[in-house]
Amino acid sequence: MQAARQAPPFTEAHAAKAREVAEFLRAHGAWDGGNLVTLDIAGTRYVIADIGMRMLTPRKLFTAQGFPRDYVIEGVWEQDSDGAWDWRSFTKHTQVNCVGNSVCPPVAAAVAKANCGQLAEKEEAGEMSK
Repeated sequence: MQAARQAPPFTEAHAAKAREVAEFLRAHGAWDGGNLVTLDIAGTRYVIADIGMRMLTPRKLFTAQGFPRDYVIEGVWEQDSDGAWDWRSFTKHTQVNCVGNSVCPPVAAAVAKANCGQLAEKEEAGEMSK
C-alpha cells in the first residue's frame, strides 16, 4: 500500500495569499509571470500561496553544528565582585549569534588531527612533557 498526497482545495483565502506571494516575488525580481506563482510537478499544477520559513531553534542550530546535546547555550555563570555566582540568561537572539560565530567541533577536531595528529598520539602515549 502506498500513501497518496493530495493538495488542499484552493479557496479565495488561498488566492489572496497567492497574489501576495506573486507581488512579493515580482518586487524582488524573482517572478515575471501572471498574478499567481504556479509550479508543475508530475503533471499537476500547484499555486504557491505561502513562502514562509520556519526558523530553527538555537538548540537545533547548535546540534546541526555538531555541538553535544548537553552543551550549555542558554546562558553563563558569572562571578560578581563579592565572589557570588549568578546565572545570566542569553536571549534567543544572542544564542543564534553565538552559533553563527561558532566553529563546528567535529570539523575543528578533524582539522587539528590532520595538522597535529602526531602530537595527540604522543600525548596519548605519555611522551609529551608538561
